[in-house]
Amino acid sequence: MYTKSTILSQKESELLENLIAKVGLFVNFEQIVEELSSLMSRQQSRNLVSKLVRNGWLVRIKKGTYYITTLESRGTFNISNFIISQVLSVDSYISCESALQHYGMFDQHLKTVKSVSLKKISKKEIQGTTFEFITTGKENFYGWSEFKMDGRLVKIATIEKAILDMLNFKRTLSSIDLILEKLKDYQGSIDIDRLKELSEKQSVAVQRILGFLSDKIGVDSSYFYNSTKGKTSNSRMTKDSKLFNAKWRLYYHNHFE
Repeated sequence: MYTKSTILSQKESELLENLIAKVGLFVNFEQIVEELSSLMSRQQSRNLVSKLVRNGWLVRIKKGTYYITTLESRGTFNISNFIISQVLSVDSYISCESALQHYGMFDQHLKTVKSVSLKKISKKEIQGTTFEFITTGKENFYGWSEFKMDGRLVKIATIEKAILDMLNFKRTLSSIDLILEKLKDYQGSIDIDRLKELSEKQSVAVQRILGFLSDKIGVDSSYFYNSTKGKTSNSRMTKDSKLFNAKWRLYYHNHFE
């Protein structure tokens, strides 16, 4: 037997069914108001939305935007977190470890979905998942493809751009170590020519690190060397990197000795 909070009135049931038919599972407050305009006032619509959220039929994604749940999934999502991320920021693409997981290159459970966004979006936690957005300019908003998920198009970085984003944004020892592992274990999946092409827009530091890592796994690093050999300044792998590699003019971490 359903508890009181699970029961939808005829009016509420029709509202949700009509909204799904017209706009899909994601709906904004103005669309709800418009659907109810012949039945109740704006304030009454607001009260109804609050009730549906409280009872789990609507899940708030961001201000004024909701996800309509079904009886089976009431109060939870039964769609990809990637879609939720794209709803939170339309002008973004999934990247870093999240993108690598999409390509089957990262099998650990991720509690955070990382995206690169053209707009500054605050980190948000929804039902145990953290959605993190790295702000960038248009010059770095490239290297992604669209995939269809649950009837919606989702922008996801290519494998190569996901690697570059990990080196470019919030670079850490663990992220570089992960990249080294992927470069070694997935040589058949990573398009080296594409990685080289996409790296042209990246900083000298990123290109030097790629060259350094290429040497570590025994693959041709001449492209990255030729791209950076004319630069006289030094680069640093991480803030605490102290060992110096003269070929790459790169301070690197002793972890990679």
